[in-house]
Amino acid sequence: MNIVVISKNTIFKELFEKSEEIKTALLWDEVKVATLDVHVFLLDGEIFDVQQLSEIREKYPDQPIFYKPASINSDLIMKTVTRLCAAHKVKVLHELLTSEQIVEEILNQITNRKDYISKRLISFFGTHSGAGVTTTVLNLARSLSQRVEERVLVLSLNSWDPADYFYHYNGQYLNDLKVDLKTHSLTPGRLSEAVSYYLSFYHLAGNRDIKMQRFYQPFEIEQLIKVAQEVFDVILIDAGTHFDTAPTVQSYLSSNLKFLVTNQEEKGYRGYFPYVFQQLIEPVGGKSEDFMLVINKFQPSNTLINEKALEEELNMTRVATVPDMGELGAMAAFQKKLLYDISDSFYTKNIDLLSNLIISECKLTEKADMAVERKEKKKFFAFLGK
Repeated sequence: MNIVVISKNTIFKELFEKSEEIKTALLWDEVKVATLDVHVFLLDGEIFDVQQLSEIREKYPDQPIFYKPASINSDLIMKTVTRLCAAHKVKVLHELLTSEQIVEEILNQITNRKDYISKRLISFFGTHSGAGVTTTVLNLARSLSQRVEERVLVLSLNSWDPADYFYHYNGQYLNDLKVDLKTHSLTPGRLSEAVSYYLSFYHLAGNRDIKMQRFYQPFEIEQLIKVAQEVFDVILIDAGTHFDTAPTVQSYLSSNLKFLVTNQEEKGYRGYFPYVFQQLIEPVGGKSEDFMLVINKFQPSNTLINEKALEEELNMTRVATVPDMGELGAMAAFQKKLLYDISDSFYTKNIDLLSNLIISECKLTEKADMAVERKEKKKFFAFLGK
């Protein structure tokens, strides 16, 4: 297969040539007529103007074409670019993809090969600040890590919240690894030293340097995730709500399992997230069905939106409803303990539903004692039923 890259970035040519699927990779600086059969194009927005799409489509009417936009700061401009590309049947790539991810994405689509991203990378996002993403992820990590043989890591990648206050955290922070990430020198050993171990899972707390909140680069977060996958078997990412930052975007692009956490506050499901979805996620091909919905701190009340209505508002399938535990939540925070460890089954069974889903999807190995315990519980409840 032959590919043409219209770009000044030679790394694209080098990466494509390393692939078994690509026979020839040509690097052009403008649209021209090829001397060999071209099967796919990559257009780099750094030098390629979208107004030239009609010209390249006229010369190559049937070939798959991918367009990587340059940095676009206007939602209106991004929407225009997306529409122009759609009109010419050109696939828009996310502007925060790294060079390696761009090449992988194109190869994945044109060869129909299996997804290259590990299914053991699971990201959680929020409809708004305060939805409860961090609480959900940490309690889920506690549930999951007790039940499976695999090593579970929580990566806190919300640049606005280090998530170090739910228990006595004794590790380093995302900003402590900034130099390692910037210089491409992060090693499995360095990461292992940085994380904290709590009861049954590992955790790297997020950014606590206010001045660094928007200064993480896509390649840095991509590197962190790849190194983490070398050390740990399952990675749960607390990705926050900011889809205009590299940590959140890389979490979205890197994971196959994506959960959206919301609650019954209207500012989230109707006020903030719909705009994020329409302006940042949908223009690059994202769909509502990419997410599984988790409703957090749910209160059954005639004055609050119900579960079914929340599903319809966000056009997503709900997989769990986590109840509001009231004062017990405040007590857990004060005692520096996870709610999963001090709450009753009304809370834990709903967190366990998420664990069940992840165990199944990721083909994890349940600990023998946990499997026996579950069987005994089933027998007991079956007996009660009789």
